[in-house]
Amino acid sequence: MSRFNRVDKAIIECLNKDARASSAEIARELGIAERTVRYRIQRLAEQNVIRPITVVNPASFGYNLAVDIFCEVDLEYQNQTIDALLSLPEVTYVAISTGDQDIILQAIFKNSDEVHDFITHKLHQVPGMRRTRTVLVPRILKDTYQWLPPDDAYDLGNGKND
Repeated sequence: MSRFNRVDKAIIECLNKDARASSAEIARELGIAERTVRYRIQRLAEQNVIRPITVVNPASFGYNLAVDIFCEVDLEYQNQTIDALLSLPEVTYVAISTGDQDIILQAIFKNSDEVHDFITHKLHQVPGMRRTRTVLVPRILKDTYQWLPPDDAYDLGNGKND
């Protein structure tokens, strides 16, 4: 049985649409008490289910070019490699992967010259970097911050004791 119910689901969906919505606005939209909304938001944040953050739109700063980079690294240098990748300001996402590639990252740039400079002068200077494969991402259709848990992640029951 899930520890989250239909009220939690509705609040999370409201906040995902507009994180600046007040508890009063959400309560009105959902037809529940404002105190309930405030309590649920506080509980969800304390349990690290939601995190109040600011999401920056890179395009507002002229960063319109995203690339996914698949990296093969020497495993003996993996920790050094990860630390170096995390420190690069162009990098927006880093993950350890399985299969043919050891690390996947996404980076953003203003133009193709910046991509070339990053790959040749920064990425291939990272300790342990053996090989990379770069894929241009012309358009991101759904970003990680837009993800919502599926219905089966909640106890949607019969509506009682929500």
